[in-house]
Amino acid sequence: MTPGKFDNMYYQNLLRGLGLLASDQALALDPRTKPFVHLYAANQTAFFNDFSRAMEKVSVLGVKAGRKGEVRRRCDVFNNLTT
Repeated sequence: MTPGKFDNMYYQNLLRGLGLLASDQALALDPRTKPFVHLYAANQTAFFNDFSRAMEKVSVLGVKAGRKGEVRRRCDVFNNLTT
């Protein structure tokens, strides 16, 4: 509903049953993730704060480069099986 904007509408849509994929909608139904869906749908600041913390954690993981990794042309298939 807000494709050009970074906001919490994704979570609001889950509560309306408008998840794009079944796996998305499952977040609103699973008792382990349901509280987060409700929190982020109601409180955009909480979503932004948790999102920024998660991005900081991911940023320190290190990027594989050269022969140690690859950017796949298709996510579900290796580019080249000879490594």
